[in-house]
This record gives sequence, C-alpha cells and structure tokens, in this order.
Amino acid sequence: MSETQSLEQEVQRLRDLEEIRTLKHKYSYGANIIDGKSGDLKAFAALFAEDATFDVGMGEARGPAEIEAMMKELTTQWRCAMHYMLNPVIELDGDRATGMVTGLFAFTSDDNPSPVWLSNIYRDSFVRTADGWRIQSVTVQQTFADPVFLEGYSEHLQ
Repeated sequence: MSETQSLEQEVQRLRDLEEIRTLKHKYSYGANIIDGKSGDLKAFAALFAEDATFDVGMGEARGPAEIEAMMKELTTQWRCAMHYMLNPVIELDGDRATGMVTGLFAFTSDDNPSPVWLSNIYRDSFVRTADGWRIQSVTVQQTFADPVFLEGYSEHLQ
C-alpha cells in the first residue's frame, strides 16, 4: 500500500486482482476437455466483454457468440485438453487492466493417447463491466509446440 492509498483503495485493488485471476482460472476450466466433452462453452463465452476479441493463433473471433462458435470448432478433435495458467502478472488501471500469463497445455486424442504439449504467453486485457470484470482481449504468442500439435492444426495456424 502506498502512502497516498487509503485502506479501502488497497482492499479494492486486491479484490480487483483476485477477480481477474479468478476470471482467468474460469477461462482455463472452461477451455478444458475431459472424456471428449468440452466444458460449458456458453459460460466460457460469458467471461468476455460484448466487444471482446479472441485470437489464440487460429483465427480471430469477436464477441461472446463468435468466441463460443470458435471454441466449439476447436474442441472437436481432442479426447482430453488440460489448460494450466501460470505466473500471472496483472497491471490495473482504473476500470481496465492488462495481464500476461504463461499457458501450458496437454492434449490427447483417440488416435494419440500420449499427451501433446503446447505453451503460449497470453497477453490479455480486461475491463470492469456492470457484471464485474470481463476479458476484453486475448492474444497469444506461441513459445513451443509438440510437432504432433502443429501437424493437427497446421490449417488453422496463421
């Protein structure tokens, strides 16, 4: 807490940070696939602001409806997909925030039960809405990918 911040401002700052971290954790769980079944993609899409952009390197979707549709398309070939979000760094600026997080993912398919690994750096922005914090944008920078993943998604990658 800085000298110019009141206790109430510091509590609000900590609440904002925790809400944004929780939002990103909900994102991870919503993107998981277990036993060939994706999570609640409508709830996943509701994590985003109405004018949000979503670009995970396989095209861009705008707004919750397009994000939900893209996720339905991207989750069809995996038997299991686990998303781990690590090392979050969040910078608050009033009703907006930016974040950076390392994503580590393990995927399996019916044809390949051994995990295929992928890692990205997420660069996100967030906005406070009447319904709480929402994701404004998601973009990723791929850091490494198992060649099996690259073969399976080569037609989607930009």
